Amino acid sequence: MTMKKRLLTLLLLAVTHVLFAQDSTQVEYTVDIDTTSAPKHRLLDTYGDVFQTQVPARGIFKVIVPLGTAKTALDPQMIAPKGFNNTFQERVGLVRIGYERKLAPEWSINSEVAIPPGVGLYLINSARFMLQPRWYYRMNERIRTGKSVNNVSENYIGLSLESTFLFKLDSYYGSSQGGYSNQDIALVYGIQRRFKKRGLVDFSLRGGISIDRIRNPLSLSSNNARPITWFIETRTLIGLGFTKFSQPSSVKCEILNCFEPVRSLWKLDLNNPIRVSNDASFVRTSLGYERKLGSSPFSVQAEAGLYGRTFRYHLEPSSPLLSQGSRSNHQEFQGNLALESRYYYNLNRRIRRRKQSDNLSGNFFSLGIQREHWSSHTKDYSEWITNELVVQSNRKITLNQSFTDTYLAWGLQRRLFTNGFLELKTGLRVPLAAQMNNRERNVTTTTGTTVSQMEYHQRPYYSRQKMAPGSVHFFFDLKIGLAWAKRK
Repeated sequence: MTMKKRLLTLLLLAVTHVLFAQDSTQVEYTVDIDTTSAPKHRLLDTYGDVFQTQVPARGIFKVIVPLGTAKTALDPQMIAPKGFNNTFQERVGLVRIGYERKLAPEWSINSEVAIPPGVGLYLINSARFMLQPRWYYRMNERIRTGKSVNNVSENYIGLSLESTFLFKLDSYYGSSQGGYSNQDIALVYGIQRRFKKRGLVDFSLRGGISIDRIRNPLSLSSNNARPITWFIETRTLIGLGFTKFSQPSSVKCEILNCFEPVRSLWKLDLNNPIRVSNDASFVRTSLGYERKLGSSPFSVQAEAGLYGRTFRYHLEPSSPLLSQGSRSNHQEFQGNLALESRYYYNLNRRIRRRKQSDNLSGNFFSLGIQREHWSSHTKDYSEWITNELVVQSNRKITLNQSFTDTYLAWGLQRRLFTNGFLELKTGLRVPLAAQMNNRERNVTTTTGTTVSQMEYHQRPYYSRQKMAPGSVHFFFDLKIGLAWAKRK
């Protein structure tokens, strides 16, 4: 027994002697390298792999689509947020094709042509051209430090010149041929990235002046030219980019957070065009909350959306007898609430194959119901001369419409980096019921040397009806924005 105690004592002394005899500074230095440098190096490699920052690109051909405009492909309910916003579509177009050429590592020229929507039956009758010199202000520094090579995956500052060219003039209701043109000059701050081998993303904030809708674009003079307006707007362009050099890449989990177990997500959609100007403004956004049901592949989501638009114009009087000319002020608002259930049909299989953990990233089927309320308020004032009498008209229109829809959709959702997300959803929307409550009030005043007369009209209208089966329509929705996850 005494011998065993002596051996244990000697062994303990030997171990403690080795531990205390080690250089503690050297041990800490080794641990710091293993735990901090390696993950950063892997993340930089993944960033360059996904966004092609180490691939040279002196020229790139682009086929891009403005996103955030079309929330449905068809618009049987005639609500503006579900269809195209005309102000945005006229300037951005349905499809944009462009080519960018680098003149130096930090300078390039970007040119694009856009196809705007047409009039009536959406016939193509115009094209929009853009010329934009760009300054990639960080490029030389990133090349010097080895973070990038000479390419187009970088932040930029640019000066944008855009103009609409009409090659077909339309006749409106038997009137003479006419059309419109628009010219924009804007200072641009943008973030452009190549995504994997063929993807391209370009988000920009623009501010400048606009000359809008001259009736005859072939002449400098016009009888209804509108004054110069200022604007601030955002654009989100996603499409394909074709270059001479590219390298295949795989999306890695440092970007998508594949193995982070997530119980719930707050999601703020930023993929919406925003425009503020002195004649027309619009904004749209949505906030959603999604929560998993235990460890099952099912989840529930609640979402609230908001849309607002204003439009106003003023025309000067055309005669000394008229005092105020014509003016219009239009305001539009829509709010919606949606509740849906989701089934991530490939989640369990991916977990078994060790491709991800139990979270809210994957492909899904969803069944939901949505309630929307839309209201519009319009005030018009106009003056004209009839038989040497001045006629003044005041009109006020109030429209209130509510809709209830159900929808069945397929979609995919992915986390991006730490606080980002991407969600694509497409399917069929079935209108269930609609309510309308509309009011119109007209006041007409006629004045002259000996005549003064006022007419008053008010027409209320109320209707409640179920939607016809033929109003079932296809919808498409892409959300890209910020996400805040709660881990399990």
